Amino acid sequence: MKMMNRMGFVLVWFLVASCASSRDVVCRSRSRAQNGTLVDCSHTQVTSLSDVGISGVDVSDVILLDLSYNQQLEWRSGSLSGFSCLRHLNLSHNDLQELDQHAFHGLEELETLDLSYNNLTALTSRTFANLPHLQRLLLDHNQVSSLEEDVFENLTHLRHLDLGHNHLQVLYNNIFSSLAHLNWLGLGSNRLQRLETGAMTGLDRLINLDLSDNKLKLTSSVYPAWVFASLGQLQLLHLEYNDDDTIGEYPDNVFSDLVSLTLLSIDTFNEVHFGRDFAALRSIHTLDLSKNCQINYIANTSFEGFKNSTLSFINFQFCSLEIEACAFCELPSLDRLWFMYSHFQTPNHILESLYGLQHQTMTEIKLQGIGDSLPFYHVIDSHSARYLRNICVKNFTMSSCNIQRVAGNALTVQNTPFFRCVEHIDVSMNAIFGDASTLLKMMMSDGPLRSLALQDQIRFTITGAQCLVSQDFRCKDYFRDGGYDENKYTMGFRTSMNISYLNMSSIFPHLNPLPVNWTFPSAKHLKILDLSYLGFANCRMTFYGLENLETLSLNGNYCYNMTEKMLDFLDSLTKLSLSNFGFNPLFLKSRGWRLFENVDQLQFVDLSRNDLPFTDPDMLRVQRRLKELDFSYNRFQKMPVNLDNHGDLRMLDLSHNSLGTLTSSERSALDSLARRHAFSLKLLGNPLECACFNLDVVQWLWHTPVSLDGEGRQANYTCTTETGEITSTERVMAQWMSHWRRCVGVQMFGIALSALLLQLLAIVVTFIVVRSWTQLCYAWKAIRRYRLPRRHHFHRDAYIVYSEAQDDVILACVTLRVAVEERYGVRLLLRDREELPGSVKAETVVQHIDDSWKVVLLVTRDLSQDEWACGFTVQQAQRSITDTMPDRVIVVFFEEPRDLPAMPSLQLLLRMVPERNILHVHRDTPPQHQVWKTLADLITREH
Repeated sequence: MKMMNRMGFVLVWFLVASCASSRDVVCRSRSRAQNGTLVDCSHTQVTSLSDVGISGVDVSDVILLDLSYNQQLEWRSGSLSGFSCLRHLNLSHNDLQELDQHAFHGLEELETLDLSYNNLTALTSRTFANLPHLQRLLLDHNQVSSLEEDVFENLTHLRHLDLGHNHLQVLYNNIFSSLAHLNWLGLGSNRLQRLETGAMTGLDRLINLDLSDNKLKLTSSVYPAWVFASLGQLQLLHLEYNDDDTIGEYPDNVFSDLVSLTLLSIDTFNEVHFGRDFAALRSIHTLDLSKNCQINYIANTSFEGFKNSTLSFINFQFCSLEIEACAFCELPSLDRLWFMYSHFQTPNHILESLYGLQHQTMTEIKLQGIGDSLPFYHVIDSHSARYLRNICVKNFTMSSCNIQRVAGNALTVQNTPFFRCVEHIDVSMNAIFGDASTLLKMMMSDGPLRSLALQDQIRFTITGAQCLVSQDFRCKDYFRDGGYDENKYTMGFRTSMNISYLNMSSIFPHLNPLPVNWTFPSAKHLKILDLSYLGFANCRMTFYGLENLETLSLNGNYCYNMTEKMLDFLDSLTKLSLSNFGFNPLFLKSRGWRLFENVDQLQFVDLSRNDLPFTDPDMLRVQRRLKELDFSYNRFQKMPVNLDNHGDLRMLDLSHNSLGTLTSSERSALDSLARRHAFSLKLLGNPLECACFNLDVVQWLWHTPVSLDGEGRQANYTCTTETGEITSTERVMAQWMSHWRRCVGVQMFGIALSALLLQLLAIVVTFIVVRSWTQLCYAWKAIRRYRLPRRHHFHRDAYIVYSEAQDDVILACVTLRVAVEERYGVRLLLRDREELPGSVKAETVVQHIDDSWKVVLLVTRDLSQDEWACGFTVQQAQRSITDTMPDRVIVVFFEEPRDLPAMPSLQLLLRMVPERNILHVHRDTPPQHQVWKTLADLITREH
């Protein structure tokens, strides 16, 4: 029997291993469209179409077939002849080297054919002969070096042709003559050196032509006259990255036929001249000179060919140029002008070149990265900005230009076209310091300004919040000396009525101290406010006047000391960034819920880089609309948020924390979110465990529907085994059986050892029970009878011990009775009220003590002289103290202990009475005094 069981196990193991090693090639029928089936055979490593299995699908019903990423695919003639209704075929990213004339036989209905990223070297005249309805043909990223004249002869319905990234050298006459419906032609990144005169013949409907990144010199020998004669409908022409010569002229009679052209991207020379050949381009609106820009000088006549055109946008990106004063004088339609990354030009020279645009209405003037490589700073004064002030421009950018100062009257002269028209200003990433009045006047003006970007100034020396607004620099000393009461101080921050975006991040070295109330009285339209990296340290402020604010960023401040009322009046806030905010973890643990209580519209919260080890998981419980939550770069060892509160969450970033595992409830909550909608989880940078106890988490990471770190469903994470070995979740899954057997073996050994120990223990217990059955029965009965004494088990609450002197009798039977019994309902046993004449004194004392919950000893001078009370009674009180009733005796001194004679029995008793049960009371203490309540509490107190 054992041999048969062992053989059965080996057979099962062999079958499992065989199944694991084999790989069936089965295509996936992804979905069924209205008119047919979509089939995905990509990444299946098929070698021929005969290996493809499409379970339950009629091939004549397939309209889309994806065979991409099958490197060993062998294409034979008529391979897809059964796919009679196929419309879209993807053969990209294979290793196809040739196609014969019958390659696509039987695919007359094909509309899209993707042959990109293969190794095709030639296309014959009959390759596409059987594709009369083809509309889109992708042949890019192959090795085609030549095209036969009639290769596209039968593609009369073709609209999109991509031949980019091949080895073509010459475009011969009539090569595209049959493509009368072609709209898009891509010939970029080839080796073209020449165009024949009739190369573009037949392309009457071409709209987009890409000839970029070739070797087409801008000469008449390369571009023969009238080469673009048939391109009357062309709108987009890319000729950039062809000619690296610095000296030259554009050829004549080449561009004059492009009457519909709207965008021209072309190489340049040191001096450019767009002459009469460009005069016919009256529909052009974009001139892109940024690619391979060689310009270093623009004359007044450089753009004379466009003086009657609709040219509205010129891009001078990466052009180190010098411009004559009237270079733009004859461009009345110019609407957008970009000067970007001219590192060795100054912004002042650019501004002075705007002379020809005065009194013109424009959408955008952009200066970015101008003069940032020069070894000095720039100053924008009234003289250099005189032409800009006369331009009615909507968007003005002057960022990363190494500007040191913007003079007070440079841009803010009232009633100038610039001041009346500008809506968006960006002067970020400069080095502005000192007088900031120009920027502040813009911020506070009543003009149309809608957005102002001031962020990332290298040096900005304003150090006080009041100085920021009023420009009264005397207030610096006032702030520095601490001459204001921060609990009463309120600062009003006035902005433009129309402003909706304000970015002030990183413009100050510090902005402290801060007021408690920070009001924005005119910011009714402000939607986005960025106050990051301003050096906040005392964050006891509350924001007022920002009821319509939607985005607030306070990143990079240090607000360890903050108030939970900070966000109370930001009713419309949807995005809050508090990264690197310096939170006190205990504040978030205990008061975090209060900080976020009133911002229930939040959809995005960033709490990253705060070094938080813990937080309240229900801190964001009222944010039911939360979409994204960022807890990255902290020290969390467990899930910091209760996912049950956030059913709409789309992204949770827990990367770079201290998570070693995820509990089963946390994994279930994450899976539930992923099943509800697209959900992403980021876990990179956590010390995940691959130990036996955590194998279920490793398996979950491999099979969960959650999108992990943007890599789909099977992200690979570094993890550590129980022996300290560093491995990965992918490796563990690849060796799953060995890990599982090892872990199960350890567990089974533990279970077996535990079972053996339990058996031994049962034997020992049975032996002891059998030998001592009678003793165990009596011990069990004693345990059942044993119980701790409670107050309700006794007839009276307290037995009062006092002397027979008249004053002591009055003290016990009058004062104590009124102050404790009548006032607090304590049941007292007083011998003068309870004992009957003729009672045996010793037996009565013992009986009274046994019937009372507590014993109260009233120590007076008369008691010290009463041998009976101070002797026998005190001894009986001492004997009443047991382990179960250690607080049974209460001693009340009505005299100073040092004034009383020595009482040995009382001295011995005091050693057994805790200090809290010893009271000192004056005889004349009124009944309403607190000391009597204390005595009553001591009497009635349980264990």
